[in-house]
Amino acid sequence: MAAVAPKILQVLCLVTALSFLAPAAVSAESIQDAESNWYFQAGGYMHYSDDEEYEGPPWFVGVEYKKSRNRVIGLSVFNNSFGQFTQYAYLGKTFHPSQKYPDFRIKLTGGLVHGYTGDHHKIMPIRWGDSWGLGIVPGIGYQWDALGVDVAVLSASGLLFLVGYEFD
Repeated sequence: MAAVAPKILQVLCLVTALSFLAPAAVSAESIQDAESNWYFQAGGYMHYSDDEEYEGPPWFVGVEYKKSRNRVIGLSVFNNSFGQFTQYAYLGKTFHPSQKYPDFRIKLTGGLVHGYTGDHHKIMPIRWGDSWGLGIVPGIGYQWDALGVDVAVLSASGLLFLVGYEFD
């Protein structure tokens, strides 16, 4: 794993960098590139499995800063599925694939994860130390004016349902 990790890290960095350069599939008129804004999110988990290892009350709070061309930078704190306080600092890109539904979005983020400790640290494929690793979180969402809803896919372990509010 030690020899493979640097190559995987390089690929992840390249994919994240390319996501900032990739054009959205809709016209420039339907994307708000001119302004930057903040997006506050909160939510909880729903897991795919009934695995008894999952514990702790599910909660999530995050804030994103949306920059031009739908790039985002964010920080979230949450209680992971093992009841451990965890943080995720990330960069990402939001895509609007449909001209017919311009408020529908697909988001891809990648960044540093801290907080999966002990035996649970091994669930992160790229990890170091006792609680650090890299994470990639894809999601889909919809925006009604300032209010948004999102579903983030957390590898094979679960889905995260979020409600957000956008402000300047």
